Order: sequence, then C-alpha cells, then structure tokens
Amino acid sequence: MPSANNPRRPQRKKRYSKRRIIFLSITSFISLIIAGLAIFVVVAAAGTPKWNPSLLNDTKQSSHVYDKDGVEFAVLHGYENRQTVEYAQIPDLVKKTFIAVEDRRFEQHFGVDPIRIVGSALNDIRTRSTKEGASTITIQLARNAFIANPTEKRFTRKIQEAILAIQLEREYTKEEILTFYLNRIFLGESSFGIQAAAKTYFGKDLDKLTPAEVALLAGLPQAPSQYNPYIHPDSAKARRTTVLGVMRDAGIITSQEYDQEKDAPFTYVEAMKESRGGAQKTEVASVSYKFPYFVDYVIEELETNYNLTPDQIFSGGLRIYTTVNPKIQTAAEDAFADSANFPQGINNTKVEGALTVVEPSTGEIQAMVGGRNYTPRGLNRAWQSKRQPGSTIKPLVVYGPAIEKGGYFPGTVLDDMPVSYNGGNGKAWTPTNFDTATKGWKGLITMRHAVEQSVNIYAVKLLDLIGVDYGWAFGKNNLGLPLEPEDRVLSLALGTTHVSTKDMAAAYGVYANNGVSVSDHAIVKVEDAKGNTVITPKITKNRVMKETTAYIVNSMLRSVVTSGTGVSAQIGNWAVAGKTGTSSLPDNLKNRTGNTDAWFAGYTPNYAGVVWMGYDSNPDLDKNGTPGPYYLRSVYGGSFPAQIWKKVMTAALKDLPVQTQFEQPSGIVSGSFDTKSGLLPSSLTPSEFVATEIAAQGDLPTKVSEVWIQKEVNADNPNMLASPGSHNTITKTFLNLPNRDPSWTWPSNEVPYKPPTETAPNNTVIDPILDSALVPPENELPPDTSLPTPVLGEVNYDAKTSRVTIPISDPPGNEKYSVIIHIQRPGQPIGSIPISNPKGALSFSLAINDKAPTPGSYYFRASYKDPKKSDVGPSSNTVKLILTD
Repeated sequence: MPSANNPRRPQRKKRYSKRRIIFLSITSFISLIIAGLAIFVVVAAAGTPKWNPSLLNDTKQSSHVYDKDGVEFAVLHGYENRQTVEYAQIPDLVKKTFIAVEDRRFEQHFGVDPIRIVGSALNDIRTRSTKEGASTITIQLARNAFIANPTEKRFTRKIQEAILAIQLEREYTKEEILTFYLNRIFLGESSFGIQAAAKTYFGKDLDKLTPAEVALLAGLPQAPSQYNPYIHPDSAKARRTTVLGVMRDAGIITSQEYDQEKDAPFTYVEAMKESRGGAQKTEVASVSYKFPYFVDYVIEELETNYNLTPDQIFSGGLRIYTTVNPKIQTAAEDAFADSANFPQGINNTKVEGALTVVEPSTGEIQAMVGGRNYTPRGLNRAWQSKRQPGSTIKPLVVYGPAIEKGGYFPGTVLDDMPVSYNGGNGKAWTPTNFDTATKGWKGLITMRHAVEQSVNIYAVKLLDLIGVDYGWAFGKNNLGLPLEPEDRVLSLALGTTHVSTKDMAAAYGVYANNGVSVSDHAIVKVEDAKGNTVITPKITKNRVMKETTAYIVNSMLRSVVTSGTGVSAQIGNWAVAGKTGTSSLPDNLKNRTGNTDAWFAGYTPNYAGVVWMGYDSNPDLDKNGTPGPYYLRSVYGGSFPAQIWKKVMTAALKDLPVQTQFEQPSGIVSGSFDTKSGLLPSSLTPSEFVATEIAAQGDLPTKVSEVWIQKEVNADNPNMLASPGSHNTITKTFLNLPNRDPSWTWPSNEVPYKPPTETAPNNTVIDPILDSALVPPENELPPDTSLPTPVLGEVNYDAKTSRVTIPISDPPGNEKYSVIIHIQRPGQPIGSIPISNPKGALSFSLAINDKAPTPGSYYFRASYKDPKKSDVGPSSNTVKLILTD
C-alpha cells in the first residue's frame, strides 16, 4: 500500500511545441499527396494500352461524314503520303537537326527526360502557363503509335505515354527509334515522314536538301499547319530562322551558313502555288463524295483545332458530324458551276471565286465553296485566300465602332472634299472615291448616304475621328477579324488588310445576330470507331456590342440594298442588308481601270454570306512580258458577286417565313435633323435638307444647325453681294463653310447655296421708273406692322405661258393671310393682284388680254393682308424680271 505520507503524483502529459506540430502536419500532408500520386500512377499504369510492336503498322478503317441532319454524305478513305527510308539513307544533317530541335538529350535519356520535365515545369510556373512541352522523341513516337486518342489532354495519358516510351527504349535501339520517328512524324500537307515532306515542300530527295530546307522540316512538328509555307509563308520563314539558329548554336552549321540560308526563298512552294494552287496531296484515294470543299475544311478543322493527323481522319473509322446544310451547299456549288455567274477570264485563266455562308445564331458554317474547279485537298479559297476586302471592311472597322462609341448616328455629317494625310513614308496620302473622277465631290453628306454609296473620304475621316486604334480593336476583338499590328493605319478604312470569306461571314454574322458573336465551326461532334464521343466543339457566345449598335448598322446596310450600291441583291420582301467592295489596283497599274478583288457581303436575320471574286494572283508581268493583265475589268461587288449571293441565298431562304425587317431593340429613337450639318434644323434650313433619322438614345443631336446664313444680294444679279446702301437687294440663304478651299468644286445640290464673293458695283444702271416702284402708292395707308413682312425669292418666268412664279417666305400662321402683289410694268403705273393662300409661292400671269407682256423691266413687291381687315402689312423687298425680244 502506498504510504499516506507519500501520495502518487499524476503524470504530466507530454507537450509538443507549435513548430513540431506544424512540421508533423506538413509531413503528413506531403505523405498523403505522395501516396495519392502513387495510387494514381498505379491506376494510370494499369490502364496503359498493351504494348504491341505490330501497332506501328496501323490497321485502316474508313471514316464517315454526316450533314447537319445526320445524313451521311461522304466516306473518307485513302492512302498515306508515306515514303519510308532506312537509317543509313537519312543524312546526318537531318538526324542532328531533329535531335537538336526536338530532343537534345535523346542519346542520354531512357525514353523520359527528367531534366526536361523539371525545366518545363519551372518555366510553366514562371510564365504562369502550360505551354512548355516535355515530350521526348520516344514519347512522341509512343503517342502517335499507341494511344487511341492522342488529342486527349489528361495527366493519365502522360503517364501512359511515359510507360510506353520506356518500353520502346527497352525493345529498340536509339537508331531504330529515331528511324521510326522520322518515318512516322506528320509534317503537314498530308506528308508522313521526312522523305514525303521533302518531296512535298521541295520536290527533291532527302540527300539533296539544303540546311534551310532541313530547318523548315525540323520546325514543322511543333505546329504543321501554322508553319506551312504554302499557307503561312511569313510564319514558316520565322520558324525556319529559329531552327537555323538552333543548328548554328549546336555546331551543325556555321555562322556563315546561317547568314546564307536564313533568307532563302520558297522557290518550289511558290511554283506549286502558281501551277497547281498549292501542294500535291496524295492521301485521298478518290474524291467521289459530295461537297468536297466543305469536307476539306472539316479535315482542316480536325487537323488544326483538334490535332488529328490525316492518318486518324482517313483511317480511324471516325463518324464526323458536320454543320453543312445540303440545300445551301448544293445551291452554292451550282452557282459556281454556272459560267454565266462569272466574267470572262483572260488568256484562258478563269476569274476565281469563293463563298462562305454561316448561321449567325449558332455559328454553324452552312456552306463553303473554295473555287470553280475542285482539286483534291487543293487551294480552298474560302478560308485560305486572304484578300483585300475593299469597302466591305467599312461597317466592321469604321461605322460599327463609331455607333458603338457613341456621339454618332446615321445622320452624322462629314464633308466629302479633298483631304490629305501623312502617309508615314514621307509622302502625303490623298484618298479619293471610286467615282470622284467622273462625278466629282459629294460635299456634306450623312453617314447613311456614305454607307449607301460606298464613299471613301467619309470613311477615312470618320475613322480618324473615332481613332484608328479603336476601329482596329473593334474589328479584331469584337468581330474576330485577323487584323495584324501593321493594319493599325488610317487606310484600314478602305480595306488594306487581308481576310477570307470565312472571316468576313463570321464578322457580318455578329450584326445579323444583334451584336452577339458565336464561334464559327463546321464540326458538331466526332465519334471514334466504337461510338465514343472524342470531340465536342466548345462553342462560345459573347455580346460584343450593344443591340442598338447592331440594329443601326443593320438599318444602314439595309439602305445599301434598297437604294445603294447593292440593289441587285434584293430578294422579294426579305430584310436584306449588305455591303459591296472592290480593292484598288497596285501602284504599278494605277494608269489602268479595274480592280483586283470584288466582294459582296450580305445577310438576312437567318444567314450571313460573303462572296469574293478575282484572280488567284496579279503578277506585274504575264509569261509574255505584257504588264500584268490579271485584274478585273468592270466587275464590282454589286455585279457578279451580288448575283451569286442572291442565287444562293434565295435557295437558302426558300420555304422559310419571310422576315421583312430586323428586330428593333429598345433604346432606338428618331427625330428630324439638318442633312447638311447633322444637327437640329434651324429656321434657315431649307425644307429639302430636313430629314428624319434613327439613333441610339442619347445620340440624336441637341444643338441647332449653324451651317446656314443669310446674305443681301443684288436683285439684278443674285450671284453678287449687294453693294452698301443699295436698295436693289434681295435676301438669300447660303451655306456657311469657311474651311472649304475656294478652288474646290461644289456638288450640284450645294452650288445654289454657295455664297457669292463679289459685290455688285454701286453704279448699277437702274430703270428710271424704279424709284416709283419702291414708293407705295399715294393713297396707301401706313402699313399694319402686326402683320409679317414677306421675303421674295428669285423670279421664275415661263415664256410659253407668260406665267411668273416667285417664292415667298412662309411664316407661321400664313394660311390666314392673303397677299397683295404690286407690279411695275415698263412705262406703266403700279398695279396690284390679290393672291389668296400662296403656300410658299406667288404664281400669276403677266399677259394682258391674252397678249404676251412687252419686253422691258418688271418690278415686283408684296405685302400680307388680313382678309378680315382692310389693313396691309409692310412691303417686301423688290425683285426684278427683265424680258427681252
């Protein structure tokens, strides 16, 4: 028993420091992560496809293509453009270059490169991206040979690729792996392996390749489509230069060779483009299916957007569901097959064309035609040909951005007169309109009129006002146009960038879709041979402008078709909006009449379609040395292109309920404005220059027009200002445009309102009897000053009827007044004629007893009279008419 005097003390619990607790927690967390990763790796490894060397020789299954209704219309099958070579046949230059570019530690690693993995991860962390690749040559071979769906981006697949790569390294030598890789790698244009690619891009065997040619091939695996010299020569050259730098740094070539090779031209590529329209592609065994241009684009989308190889596309047993609308596609192909829809070509060279139709609400490409004669996997102009769009770019980078920015509306007025800008090259840039030489300047015009008639000066001035950067950003970011930094110049307003029909159809579709952009696409989904869905496009929808902006642009482009340059595109009562465009001849052909490209971009609420027409190339000289004949003569966007557009769209809209207008959103207002100032009409604005226009709420003008002024002119010569103190005057209304150069020719509708600059002399001979005409009759009572004072305009005389017409001011409430017109005939006393309800003009006959008036000077003045009283108001100015024999 324990002693009562020595009680047992309770044991003190062991206490841990805060630092130790944190350390144990972190260690436990890390252990859990490591355990989880280990389990994940084991599970992923268990699902690794069984390694089978025979898989290096793929089995083939045809792929099937379906239209938007799920109806099969094409079967893809073919043979590969694969030409294998033995290791000994591969030049050391090729081997060393590919290893230096793709996997510089190829000889040292065991299939997986830990150093590269760590470096890639650190770079990704540093740049906050996942762009760094860590794939060795062996991993790339494993991926393409063994993984069922190499586009699948999952960590599981990475582990499986690494396991297969290690197995490959155990079974094969480095020489065998490199040979497999160089014979299997896809290098674009349907070329598998370096020998086939050498033939495709250079027309020669491997042992004949130069360092620059090897550099191009070694640069292609990273992005075969992006660095394809047939399609993107500038990007291909830049990538080739980068690879040449790698070759130089690795000691494969000398610095002197680098300098010699970096600017080598793509001679063979250019020759193939000239003679065949592109590379010779051999993977298609036959093209007996419908809609080949559309199918080609689908293949391109699979290759570029989803990284499928032609091998997988043609031999993978895929089921490819597309967006093609058979009704529209058939109509498009029929239109392109009809030679009557194209102008006559030159020297047996056809005028080419392209078309793309999209459904704006879904982004689905409904139809695509890339030329008049299909070549298997040849040039598809609908998306590959980037051409200058001319005036079809204006609504996309000028008018739409201006309306979106605010402060502008379709009635905004700018002056179509000569203008000059700094061209940036030490020379002045002075744009003109396509019809300036024949029709002269248009003067003060509204935005709607500028859009309707495709006025260049207005578009350039407006882009300058809203800012080039703003218009460029709107076209690129809001409408998805492929604009480059070098396009950020004022001439962008006239279409100096380069676009395809697909680019333009998608951009115009945003307006048709009330300002909402939807990703354009040709693929709905793709299933593998087992029915598993392997591709589902990610379709994005974004509002990129206000609904009011889209509606106002729709309204202006509707005017182009109803009363502008696109009237030939009208389809019954359908609401059709559109824009025509042509691009100018190059400087060396400025003395010729014609253009290089003709466009029509049009849409309804249902579909947006764009047609391009022109020659594939416009050389300075033809084969006979004659200055370049390959440009369009008398072909405009509103002619042949609009004709094709109408035929295709008429078929597309058949059996659909007619929509006669674009849906108007809230926030649209309307009001009267002065068409020569874009402001509210003033009391001086002539009625012919007052119109009604729509605008986004807040953008209608609130300021009154100040563009009109009144001046006193000589009554005998209204084209001269009245001299000081002269009584022989009339008041006229003129345009006040002090900034116009006096040497500029005014347009015909403004000439009557051009202020005179000369003053009539004081010694003007006045008829002796004129003084009595200016003095009221002796029996006339003092005028009733409560009545308005009339103002008379110029006298108009019809000699056949002896009838005089004189405009008279039209004050408020004039309908309750009559007018007394006083007439001073030659050698006669003053007479008077009462005229009731003049309605803006006094009209009466000078004949007496049916006898024509005698020659001489006639003077007229008038006064208002209240019919209910005997009082007469103040006398007007005096106007004169001189009759000769």
